[in-house]
Amino acid sequence: MAASSSGQSWGVLAASEMGKGVWLKARLRKLKPKRLAVWDTNDEYDGLAERVPSLSSLFDRIQAGTFRVRYVPRGKTDKALREEFEAFCTAVYHAAGSVIVVEELADVTSPSYAPPAWRKLNTRGRHHQGLTLYWCSQSPAFIDKASMGNATHLHVGYLGEPRHRQAAAAHMGCSAEDIDALKQFEFIEYVKATKERTYGRVKLSTP
Repeated sequence: MAASSSGQSWGVLAASEMGKGVWLKARLRKLKPKRLAVWDTNDEYDGLAERVPSLSSLFDRIQAGTFRVRYVPRGKTDKALREEFEAFCTAVYHAAGSVIVVEELADVTSPSYAPPAWRKLNTRGRHHQGLTLYWCSQSPAFIDKASMGNATHLHVGYLGEPRHRQAAAAHMGCSAEDIDALKQFEFIEYVKATKERTYGRVKLSTP
């Protein structure tokens, strides 16, 4: 059954160690989604979701209703990894109203290519299934252009490479220099619908 309201597509972009993972995990803990699926490239969401052993297990858990699951891809080649990602996207498309996290989108897309199931997830899935997507990358210049174009929100930390800063800045009404000026854990957020741009800093948890 389709969801009754449109979802969101968040691009979460920053170089390594700049706080994007800390920010996203804190956000998920705050949101406490009842339905969560994670493409967990680096096997780092163990405190937020249960690891499933296979894509068929992922599909079974989605069918059950309430779930917080993560899938760690096994593909050793670009082709194998993209095939797994296509299957993951196909499965989670049917999880209406869910939160979907995709870690390092540049591993499975390129500026001129996005798997068909990912394109569907990021357009029809958001509009008709009410999915909220959080897709992450250290390398926004290397991901598919449709994802950047379809993002409703951008959360951007420091990016070290000039081309990555330029790719992000082009979609958020700021300059590459604004991104270059960010320090560790600082970020800019941009809402495309309102063209609102805000600045913030990731809050680090204390022991």
